[in-house]
Amino acid sequence: MTSDPDSFSPRGKRVGVVHYRGHVGQRLNAWRKRTPLNPYWLDWRHLRRSVEALVPHASGTLLDVGVSEGPYRELFEAHVDQYVGLEYPPSILDKQPEMWEMLPQVKALVQVFGDGAHLPVRSGSVRTVLSTEVLEHVPDPRALVQEMARVLEPGGKLLLTVPFIQPLHELPSDYFRFTPSSLERFVVDAGLEVISITPRGNFATANGAMLSQWLIRSFGARRRQSDGSVIPSPLRSLLLMPLTAALQVGFHLASLVTNDEAVCQGYAVVARRPESRAS
Repeated sequence: MTSDPDSFSPRGKRVGVVHYRGHVGQRLNAWRKRTPLNPYWLDWRHLRRSVEALVPHASGTLLDVGVSEGPYRELFEAHVDQYVGLEYPPSILDKQPEMWEMLPQVKALVQVFGDGAHLPVRSGSVRTVLSTEVLEHVPDPRALVQEMARVLEPGGKLLLTVPFIQPLHELPSDYFRFTPSSLERFVVDAGLEVISITPRGNFATANGAMLSQWLIRSFGARRRQSDGSVIPSPLRSLLLMPLTAALQVGFHLASLVTNDEAVCQGYAVVARRPESRAS
């Protein structure tokens, strides 16, 4: 089931930190987001590719912890028996203060409300747990990984993405950045086996993404919002668009001929709960 934001949102209005667009604006923005005309294109591109690489690992019942608006639902639904989105109510209310008045529509995106520190899910009942760009927003990421491991059935997989080089975002709930060593420690301490920890992008893409975002935040923004994001100036952001597009394309091309992963945009993790041994 797909939710239509305009059915319960003020078209073309900004409520809290969320900007709602009409149907035409949504389609244009969706197209722009997938091109270098978007100053966040390098980040969007590499995160999307990281998540797409996780799809073949998904099966059975999938629990998406921190589902938000379900941006990857369409990627996974064809590969799993059931897709269940879980969200923490305060994180939604931070973005949209009137959310409680929209619960019938919100249920199209979020099937379960709960706290990651105490997931309202039976132990060993889920085949796949997905969590994209969530660990940095919880005060105790180790506890969240342990909870996600608890609900996995034997042989089930945990699929994670986390940032490494990223601006502060979704403030005040932005606590951490992660290295491969910290991720491996979290996963192993939770009783899981690491299958892979894969960098997202490399030195070139990370620098290109940061430079593009610096330009739009420093010279193309009208003001900063309480969550750390910026509201762009229509005129200045339009004037900067050719420059940010050229920069991102240039760094993308550079990333194809270099492979220094000492700096990257983030990591994708695949881990598995061991099969139960017969007694």
